[in-house]
Amino acid sequence: MNTEITKKLLKIVVLTIVISYGLDKLMFYGLNKISDNVMTGQAIGKLNQFLTVKDSTDFLVFGNSRANHHIDVDLFSKNSYNIGVDGVGIAYNSTLINTLKANTKQFIIVHIDTKNFFDTHYDGSDIRGLKTKYNRNEVITSALNKSNKLSDLQQIYYSMNYNGNVIGILKNYFKPSYNFKTYNGYDPLNVSLSQEKMRDAILAKANIEEECSKVTELNSVAMDYLKSIKSYIEKTPNKSFLFITSPMYNDRCLEDNQRLTDVMNDFELNYIDYTNLFKGKADHSLWKDPTHLSKKGAETFSLELLKHYKSFHN
Repeated sequence: MNTEITKKLLKIVVLTIVISYGLDKLMFYGLNKISDNVMTGQAIGKLNQFLTVKDSTDFLVFGNSRANHHIDVDLFSKNSYNIGVDGVGIAYNSTLINTLKANTKQFIIVHIDTKNFFDTHYDGSDIRGLKTKYNRNEVITSALNKSNKLSDLQQIYYSMNYNGNVIGILKNYFKPSYNFKTYNGYDPLNVSLSQEKMRDAILAKANIEEECSKVTELNSVAMDYLKSIKSYIEKTPNKSFLFITSPMYNDRCLEDNQRLTDVMNDFELNYIDYTNLFKGKADHSLWKDPTHLSKKGAETFSLELLKHYKSFHN
């Protein structure tokens, strides 16, 4: 009797697994069909557009919000794209860089922040932002597997990788938030009159002397992803890379900046630290907050970066 019950239970379990696996693949296929037609929004649209144009552009910018909101790529080339995405780090960007075709001639700016390299808590979790492309893009799939940032279930039930993105995808599927055909990825930050007072108060606090924490050892995860970019660069002589750190309002802790500069020099990577480009300037209209430039500040910074780009490019 117990044996018969066990056999029936086993059949039920196996049948449940088979059905759930099949339903997952159907759902995954359906979500793919929908998401592939979404070209707006940061839920998946910006990534989709990047994957579509990445090998046909001659100028690309990678980074987080301080790349997205700070670099007007139209100043550098009309055939360009800014794939800066809010909240991502070097894991996300390293993976996308490795998706580029090696033989395409391109100039690439990579924005990096010291926080990735000296934050003991940084573990590369930002690579999860690419999970909707798991088992759809070979390079991204390989990087996600290597990162161990997906659960065992996510590696079996692929539709789970859309969790947290479905609402944004559906919203932009039925009502695109902008015309992607005229969008270059650059999103300047405007400061309204009503926001200026709050902005000024925040910047005033940033002027208060801060206690600098002692620079710790380099974060091994961040360094591994930097090594991945370095390895890619060595295999792609047709591409030129420039690494930058964009301005901050008042960065009083400079030891980590110098340490990062030394690392980039050791790796023989072209790097410019613009952290203190506007230091000492009392013009608050350049800023949205202590780490983000306003549209005016971004245009000013982009023109400064353009000077170095022309010199470097020549």
